[in-house]
Amino acid sequence: MTRRQEEPTVGFGVLLRRLRQEAGVTQRDLAGRAGVSIAAVRDLEQGRTRSPKDSSIEALAEALELTGPDIASLQAAARTHRAVAVPSAAGPVYVGVLGPLEVRTGDLAVPVNSTPQRTLLARLALTAGTTVTQDELIDLLWPRGVPDNAVNLLQTRVARLRRLLETDRPADSVIVGGRTGYRLALDDLDLVRFRELTAEAARAEPEVALAMLSSAVELWRGDTDVDAIAQSPLYTAVVNEYAAAVRALAALARDLGQPERALEPLRGLAVRHEFDEPLHVELIQTLAAAGRQVEALAAYDRIRTALVEQLGIDPGERLRAVHLEVLRQQTGSPAEPSERVVVQQAPSAPPDFVGRTAELDTIRTALAGSAGVSSRAVLINGIAGVGKTALALTAAHQLREQYPDGQLYADLRGSDTSTPAPVQVLGRFLRALGVPGRRIGTDEAEAAALLRSELADRRMLVLLDNAQDAAQVRPLLPGAGRSDVIVTSRRRMPDLLAAGVVSLEPLPQEDAVRLIASTARTPGLDADGNGVRALVEACARLPLALRIAGARLATRQEWTVADLADRLDDGNRRLTELSLGESSVLNSFQLSYADLSADAQRAFRLCSLHPGDDFSADSTAILLRTSTAEADRVLESLLEANMLLQHSKDRYRFHDLLGLYSRRLLAEDPERESARTRLHTWYAEAVAAAIDWAYPQLLRLDVHGEADWYFGSEDEALAWLDHELPALLAVVQSEGELAWRIVDQLRGYFLLRRDADGWLPAAQAGLDAATAADDDRVTVAMLINRAQAFGAVGRDADALSDCLAASALAVGAGWNEAAAYLAHQIGWLQLERGMLVDAELWMHRATELTADDQHGHIRAIVVNGLGMIRLHQGELADAADLFAAALKINETGRETSALANRGNLASALRQLGEVDRAAGLLDEVLTSYRRRSHVRGELSTLDELARLYSQRGDGTTALRTALRAHQLALVVRDRKAQAQTASAVAEAHLALGDAAAAIDWIEDCLTIARATYPFLETYALLTLSTAQTFAGNPAAAAETAARAASIAETHGFNLLKAQATSALVSDVRRERQP
Repeated sequence: MTRRQEEPTVGFGVLLRRLRQEAGVTQRDLAGRAGVSIAAVRDLEQGRTRSPKDSSIEALAEALELTGPDIASLQAAARTHRAVAVPSAAGPVYVGVLGPLEVRTGDLAVPVNSTPQRTLLARLALTAGTTVTQDELIDLLWPRGVPDNAVNLLQTRVARLRRLLETDRPADSVIVGGRTGYRLALDDLDLVRFRELTAEAARAEPEVALAMLSSAVELWRGDTDVDAIAQSPLYTAVVNEYAAAVRALAALARDLGQPERALEPLRGLAVRHEFDEPLHVELIQTLAAAGRQVEALAAYDRIRTALVEQLGIDPGERLRAVHLEVLRQQTGSPAEPSERVVVQQAPSAPPDFVGRTAELDTIRTALAGSAGVSSRAVLINGIAGVGKTALALTAAHQLREQYPDGQLYADLRGSDTSTPAPVQVLGRFLRALGVPGRRIGTDEAEAAALLRSELADRRMLVLLDNAQDAAQVRPLLPGAGRSDVIVTSRRRMPDLLAAGVVSLEPLPQEDAVRLIASTARTPGLDADGNGVRALVEACARLPLALRIAGARLATRQEWTVADLADRLDDGNRRLTELSLGESSVLNSFQLSYADLSADAQRAFRLCSLHPGDDFSADSTAILLRTSTAEADRVLESLLEANMLLQHSKDRYRFHDLLGLYSRRLLAEDPERESARTRLHTWYAEAVAAAIDWAYPQLLRLDVHGEADWYFGSEDEALAWLDHELPALLAVVQSEGELAWRIVDQLRGYFLLRRDADGWLPAAQAGLDAATAADDDRVTVAMLINRAQAFGAVGRDADALSDCLAASALAVGAGWNEAAAYLAHQIGWLQLERGMLVDAELWMHRATELTADDQHGHIRAIVVNGLGMIRLHQGELADAADLFAAALKINETGRETSALANRGNLASALRQLGEVDRAAGLLDEVLTSYRRRSHVRGELSTLDELARLYSQRGDGTTALRTALRAHQLALVVRDRKAQAQTASAVAEAHLALGDAAAAIDWIEDCLTIARATYPFLETYALLTLSTAQTFAGNPAAAAETAARAASIAETHGFNLLKAQATSALVSDVRRERQP
């Protein structure tokens, strides 16, 4: 498609913005694709960057996939852009009210410093083009009493504002006066553009609408800084418009599979409206859709806590329903219970049928509005006992009016050893339709054609229950006409052409509780809510099992729910217990198993050896001693037979009761032990190979050496570790030597993913195995492991104890590399405790032990540690030099360590006043951490960025950034990070002039830091002292500064001591002033 030729007079920023919007990408997307910061894109589009680099233009053009003419236009605009010597004031007047008031004429920012002028302009801009009466403007400017000459004063204010806005323009061309008031005659307002984009999005195709909504939402820069309009209904309406646009963006982004595009504005709104339940529903659903289930659950916990603690109410039904969806890893609308119904000619549906509303809707939608060209089929598939027949019969009853000529039904007994031949079923159907037997015959093809003819002028529903495969079904399908089919099967039948497919899952817990209660008919069942829920989970929410359990309660009046739950608690007995008369979960599973091929039966048995809840084709190939491709084929056959569930892409799992059945079969399999040994040994080898990729410099007992044989990249290795962590931890708890081998490697993973669960129990299991092995080097490695696991959960004293014990043992064993590493670890722990002298002694000891390895990983972390000591001591230049030295060691091949060095160097540079250089480093580091999904690295970088923004005076950006960092600290459950980020939030509030909010946040910080993290406590006290000074309480500020000075002197925090002493002197002077 040929794009129109751009006018040569268009400016670079305007042209870039137009090209970006036409490409349907946001500023953030463009920055990510082009490898530049989002701030750089904003500066270019808004004309703040005077000389765009050629390399940047090339990167932007490539990111936007521009063609030759567009690239030439962009380059020409850049040359014109560079030729402008000073900002132009000759362009149109621009007014921005979607955030702090902003005014520009051309490229020149216009300062509007007078409060009355800012109020006047902001009010006119909210209804640009519409006259605002003099009376309203007077009331707005003088809310506490109108002066006698208010009209004259208003005219003076307007005249002054005109002089600012109408330079070199006709008089009264921007602010137009009339007999009753004034109006703003401008089109270039962010509010106008915002409304245009949202209106156009409502009429556009989904992909285009998403781009437009993204652009509209990007126009929002935060809350207004004009206090007089902040509470006005007009501004509130604008805020509500923005919130509605964000919610629409979130819903559309989820529908199009791009939920990440809506997360940033959603998070910002949720912080601003902490009690807005519909908004939090959108946030939770969008986080879940983006695969961020942990953050989604954290978001629910925050609003639930806020509602309970501050308003004394529980979350509403919709919010609770979405919470349950996330727990089930779903993102659709919560299901509503449906009516219990009975079908017409087919067998009646169970009278206690519950739930399945979404599935019934799918069936109705697939069978709605037939044009009569061809019949339609709906397939309902799922494991044995999941309720396929009940759903089909219920749907048939609800569709009775849609099929006035009736319904046909046949049980095809697909799981039996003998299934009816299609010609038999055809005969029954044709006889039911009144066809004489002599016309039916015994030829299957002729009978099938006759059935199609009979159904051609009828509108009927055919129910084919429990089909074995598509070949059994095809002869029974109607042809042209308005008759339709519902098929149920334990198999997925990918070769059946279906208008709709319902893959049935076990019931949600609430529906499962309702089903067992209605089946049991036992008085007082509702009183034992916890017991009923336990019983439901023991039945794995499988309808067949639930009905059997309910029926057993109904026929055993002396049993309580707890009695039956106890009987089902024994996994070895559970399948036997879940039987009553002809109904049996075990019998149903046995029929499904018998229908499998020999290879599939073997795989079904051996797959229960997988130690985790889910597994892959790679690990299954090891169990089966075959290729991954062959394992994948067998797993797909089990999936098609609904003997396995699809956990996620390329990963499988058992339904709980099928897992019990598999283990029951495995107990008699002679291959069991050899297969288990193969699998566990493979895990030990694979984890070593993965760490070779992900953390090659890690101090450990063994390296793999052939990592390329297992993985093709670092990302692939990390993804494998993320998926297989539960399995690896399970192997650790069940093995001896393999336990410490795996734990030794997993330390590298936990250092990269410190928010991952299970480190401490694994480290303890590894140490127990090392003790049994009676090997000093192994014991040293496991003590290091447990020490760092203790540190990850804030048990620093226990960590220090393990490090000291390991250090002595390492020296005795002659393991110098471990001794050096432990000296660094001990020094770091002493640094955290504020013991700088001891910390420095241990770091110097580590320096001596690494003297022969000047370029090694341990040398680099020691140099970095010395830099942190200098940072605490306030020797910023020395700290920067040390961080730079550590970075130089790590910058080749140790990117993860280098990122930490860059972040620390940026902190030192920021405190030295080199803010721009620090900002550049932090932008690079943040991008890298996010690319690696390194949550802790991201939060620490955001924390430092927030302090940088506060230092620049950009309180709005600082607050947004600090709150995001604090949110991540809560997600990873890191108490120190929570304290540190709370301090950053407090600083941002101070930058915005909100001392009260700053004090609240810094108190939260001190609650954690006090007497635990002395440096952080001292820093927080200094921030508190500043806030108290701003709040007009010099006495309290002086007392706080004195406490800060005392702690700083005790621990040697020299720079903080100087700052505290200076603050103390200033506060004392203020206190003495009359």
